[in-house]
Amino acid sequence: MVDLSLGRQTAMGKEVRETSLASATFKIDANGNSAVFSELTGISSEVELAEYMEVGEHGPVFGRFVGKAKPPTVVLKRAMGTGKDTTWIWAWHALARSGKPDAYMDVTLSLFGAGSDPSKPLKSYQLVNGIASKVEIAGMQAGRTEMVMQSVTIQCDEIIEH
Repeated sequence: MVDLSLGRQTAMGKEVRETSLASATFKIDANGNSAVFSELTGISSEVELAEYMEVGEHGPVFGRFVGKAKPPTVVLKRAMGTGKDTTWIWAWHALARSGKPDAYMDVTLSLFGAGSDPSKPLKSYQLVNGIASKVEIAGMQAGRTEMVMQSVTIQCDEIIEH
């Protein structure tokens, strides 16, 4: 007998739909400034592993140990504007480029769903000692109608989920 249920598409259950995040906007807040983004390219946190090998009684013995932790990184993108939020991001990055201690800011990253209450994020993270380590502008070409995109890379000491 052939099982006809194999390969059939099924619908996602109600519980999965209610607990899944389908975020539409992302907002960062720090020191009284804020900026809204349309894309969260990613949040990454990584620890390098140190490998070790020695010769044991029965041959080689391998081990892995926790090594150096890389700073957590958040990358956000949006259509660039000419407002205060764009000026603030450039000023924040300029502080980092010049090595100023004010470049380190505790940043709140909030995720909002489509049509959700803008005062109630679906999820938020605290980026401890965040620095705007990289700012990029892309999509500019004479005669084209594409949006000018701005991206900001934030590196921090720690990410705390709220």
